[in-house]
Amino acid sequence: MDAPALGDNSQLAEHSYRVRKNAIRMAEVHKQGYIAQALGVADVLTVMYFHAMNVRPEEPDWEERDRFLLSVGHYGIAHYSILTAAGYLPEEELVTYGLDDSRLPMSGMTHYTPGAEMSGGSIGLGLPMAVGMGLGLKRKKSDSFVYTLMGDGELAEGPTWEAAISASHYKLDNIIAVVDFNAIQADGPSREVMRTEPLIEKFEAFGFFAQRVDGNDLDALVKAFDAAREYDEPKPRIIICDTRLGNGVHFLENREKSHFVRLTQEEWDDAYEALDAWKTTRTR
Repeated sequence: MDAPALGDNSQLAEHSYRVRKNAIRMAEVHKQGYIAQALGVADVLTVMYFHAMNVRPEEPDWEERDRFLLSVGHYGIAHYSILTAAGYLPEEELVTYGLDDSRLPMSGMTHYTPGAEMSGGSIGLGLPMAVGMGLGLKRKKSDSFVYTLMGDGELAEGPTWEAAISASHYKLDNIIAVVDFNAIQADGPSREVMRTEPLIEKFEAFGFFAQRVDGNDLDALVKAFDAAREYDEPKPRIIICDTRLGNGVHFLENREKSHFVRLTQEEWDDAYEALDAWKTTRTR
């Protein structure tokens, strides 16, 4: 896909606004959902799909595409938002989210959704699957990258670190792992559930090229993904993205409990207004 020039993120900002709006439309169907995560990770997904990855939305199974594995399965609403913004899915299908016979089930399913490369649900499987897929692409002498998006809670899962060892052992420089570090899990703040820091030092010790950026700063994300793709040593790459839950809708950013959100219809209406106001401020 065409990529905007570094430093001119106005086009990316417009895409990320659409991703957020798509997410609100879907969550509004059931008046609840993982909407705060979708708003928080919108900028990361926007830079991935509209700048970093080599994909063809009109041809989802194009052999030379980069692969995207959604490890954190309950982010399905975020994934469908970016797939719609990128052109894999029509906007009118958003209102079918989570309904019977919809191509947009609560967690992504490869057999239902164009652009979905992995069925989600259990956490901690994205990086292990990326290792297998990365090995397969190497053996096919493919130049494609494998991207996987993990939540910070998945860093407490053993398979993630077993996969990290394997990725380094096999010199899988075609893997770019991305962590949405919003610091909150269902059971509370991540640092209280399982302390995983210092992450950069740990992934470097596991043989990765590791970076950490503000996950809601489009310029910083563009630079980080460019650096990951262009890094010339035979190492897997990881980008830790510090994001803010509910980013773009101020009253969701400030909620004490936002892992799973339920709102009244009035609050959903307020969310659209808040997002439009935030967009104006961001692009001014």
